[in-house]
Amino acid sequence: MVELAEIQFAYYMLAATGVLVAAIYYIISLRYNMKARETEISRMFTSEYVSDQGLQRYATVMTLEWKDHADFMKKYGYSNPEMFGKWVSQFFAHEAMGGLLRNKVIKAQTLYALGGYGAIWLWDKYKDIIQSRRDVAWGRDYMKDFEFFAQEMLKIKLRNDPSFKDKLETYRRTLKP
Repeated sequence: MVELAEIQFAYYMLAATGVLVAAIYYIISLRYNMKARETEISRMFTSEYVSDQGLQRYATVMTLEWKDHADFMKKYGYSNPEMFGKWVSQFFAHEAMGGLLRNKVIKAQTLYALGGYGAIWLWDKYKDIIQSRRDVAWGRDYMKDFEFFAQEMLKIKLRNDPSFKDKLETYRRTLKP
């Protein structure tokens, strides 16, 4: 005859197995949801910022020239809504990607593979303007995630191609008046 203790033991084992199966299911579901979220962000990034329109905006922003912060704002600030919209939207796109990266919503390598390394050049060209905007208007946290994003992209780029450091130094010399 089966004793009560054996029935209780079997019941506890069955309950423990159920909890274990539920935990495994939860972990698998969580990983799937994280991957789906990353896929959706990747799709948004590529459709908006790696499209013809996005690349034209990037090229336009990368060809702007100015003497100093005052000259930049005079030429491309609020009085020139078309150009203001181009550089601000480009900055905020990179700010958003940096925020997602900082909060571990998406992997740096994923953004890099999607062309996120363009943030390296953009940050390098505009870091003085951004610092001026921090000093004049927006405070120290202005575009901090854009800066983080560019730094993370640079780390990956240098890991993949250490000779890039020389190219970056050459580029920086071309920015100096």
